[in-house]
Amino acid sequence: MTNIRGKKTLITGAARGMGRRMAEEFARRGAQLLLVDIDEEPLEQVAEDLARFEKPVHTFVRDLSHRKQIKKLREEVADEVGRIDILVNNAGVVTGGNYEDIDDGADQLMLDVNINAVHWMTKYFLPDLKKGTDTHLVQLASVAGLVGVPRQVIYCASKWFVTGFSEALRLELKQDGFDHVSVSIIAPGFVDTGMFDGAKAPLLMPMLQPHFVVDRIMEAIEDDVLHVQEPLIVKITPALRALLPTPVVDTIMDVTGATRSMKGWTGRK
Repeated sequence: MTNIRGKKTLITGAARGMGRRMAEEFARRGAQLLLVDIDEEPLEQVAEDLARFEKPVHTFVRDLSHRKQIKKLREEVADEVGRIDILVNNAGVVTGGNYEDIDDGADQLMLDVNINAVHWMTKYFLPDLKKGTDTHLVQLASVAGLVGVPRQVIYCASKWFVTGFSEALRLELKQDGFDHVSVSIIAPGFVDTGMFDGAKAPLLMPMLQPHFVVDRIMEAIEDDVLHVQEPLIVKITPALRALLPTPVVDTIMDVTGATRSMKGWTGRK
């Protein structure tokens, strides 16, 4: 089990959505928070809101799409608070649309934030987790990291990276004797944070509320659960893909509306 009280917890993408709600739940459990986001004003507002818990809250304004900024963040965190105990790689971006029509800049941003930032944040802060005695790495993936979805090609690819990367790293840590570093891979369906505004949730996969997903994440951290997959259809998706012929899986995706879910996507305003 991971005891959260007193743990130095770094959360990326902490200014809004899931990151903000996770910050509140960690603070409620007595964690010392290090909050990272690209947007200074909402980030500072979160810190002000969390002052009521009377625990240290450190904020860092960083653009995680740049490796050098992540390296600088690592150095500043070490100087300011020392070793961290929990790393939550929550920051992510999404763009929907036909693969060939999506702007090159939007593609690059998804690759930089959803893949490169997860890699570099993990690589630079993993030594902290290995040096601790009861530490945790939380990786925000998605159902899009379990099954391909039209008009989410690059986003799906980035979340498949998070899933595979985290699985391989978990096994490597275990093999090398670092069992105290627990890993949780979070793979929800659509979450109502604004990122998927305009998207239509498929049958059997209703739009999830952030508080529900965050509650499952906190339980996974405290109980050292590897996979958080919600709702039920997401839990059985890997089995369906493994056991059923591809044409059958494609038909299920079409009948449930999963193949059309991103057609109306607009994203957060």
